[in-house]
Amino acid sequence: MEILADPDRRIWAQAAEAAPFFPLQQDWEYGLAARWQGRDVRRYVAFAKGAPVACLQAIGRRWLGFFEIWAALRGPVGDPAAWPALLAELPGWPFAASLTSPEIAAARANAARLLGRARVHTGTTLALWRLAGASEAALRAGLHQKWRNRLKAAERAGLRVELAPRGKWVDWVVAQGEAVRRAKGFEAPPPEFVARLAELKGGRECLVAVALDKREPVAGALFLRHGPDATYYVAAATPEGRARNAANLVLWRAATALKAAGVRTLDLGTLETERSAGLARFKLGTGAVPFELAGTYL
Repeated sequence: MEILADPDRRIWAQAAEAAPFFPLQQDWEYGLAARWQGRDVRRYVAFAKGAPVACLQAIGRRWLGFFEIWAALRGPVGDPAAWPALLAELPGWPFAASLTSPEIAAARANAARLLGRARVHTGTTLALWRLAGASEAALRAGLHQKWRNRLKAAERAGLRVELAPRGKWVDWVVAQGEAVRRAKGFEAPPPEFVARLAELKGGRECLVAVALDKREPVAGALFLRHGPDATYYVAAATPEGRARNAANLVLWRAATALKAAGVRTLDLGTLETERSAGLARFKLGTGAVPFELAGTYL
């Protein structure tokens, strides 16, 4: 197994293509946004038989001025056989500690023990919506009945949906998403980070979908592509938008556009069944599959 430190973006993209699912937190621009925040970033790619099979992006910060803490968020990614070699590249004791949250299901947690680490936090559960391999008609048929009925109602409500790469609605979506986060106490990246990440993504990998009642936005969402996959990153709706099921329309139109652009899987984010049962039902209503991560290891 050969490990390449500080790979270029082309090689990183090849590693992303080789992974069954490539999370946003391991994306090239996510690392750039972290550097913009003043964090250190290290990247490594593992090769087998001359081809990239796994990769690791870790974000570091200093604690008490001298001790380094490195976090591999949703990483390593790719072939688990390469993970120990990748993680061995990170700084360790006595002057540093590294945390890893490998992209592996909790049902396969035994494989994570190969890392030789102790689990310090249980994994979150995500909603992953597989877009590839099915027609748009099949995706629509896979919607839960109540979700599909709300989508039909929104389609009849006379709302217009704008789909644009970044554009004028980014600030509105980010501001509305932050207001929702503050009101409900969600944990989420600060709006400055979100805006910077959207800017770094540019027109090719950033999609903003907004439902308009005449010229007024009533719901919107920011989607970010990363490798062959994408994430439903920030979303919000006004009371009027919620009354008219605009969020269903926004997510559906964006998902079909992303599918047409070649996206394999859409990450709808964490399922919070206790604090946000309604939002969890909304995500699962698309036909998305729950995916419980193995957890965080030190």
